[in-house]
Amino acid sequence: MPILTNTAEQPDEPRRGPVWSIAEPERELDSNLIRLPAGDSIPSHLGAEVDTLIHVVRGGGTLLTEEGETSLRPGDVALLPRHTVRGFRAGEDGLEYLTVHRRRQGLRIQSRPGST
Repeated sequence: MPILTNTAEQPDEPRRGPVWSIAEPERELDSNLIRLPAGDSIPSHLGAEVDTLIHVVRGGGTLLTEEGETSLRPGDVALLPRHTVRGFRAGEDGLEYLTVHRRRQGLRIQSRPGST
């Protein structure tokens, strides 16, 4: 059964960070709606071990990569390959973007052979 969410209807709070995520426990995908207020940023960092697709939903800003800066506006879609540097800077209207990527495995603690 499909699950429908309208990202335009998300509450105004929180003003920064993930404001929506997939909650279904038996999923193969992860997705988050990320919100940055005007002028805020996520510093450049090395991406995880999964390819990530972003879709700009509202506002605008800048995508920061090793190749330079790319302007972002509503409707833009970008593929960020795994293990690449990326960062974001919100423009004057803030920035909201949806991320979609393969679900990463959770951390598991395993005993070493011979340990108790």
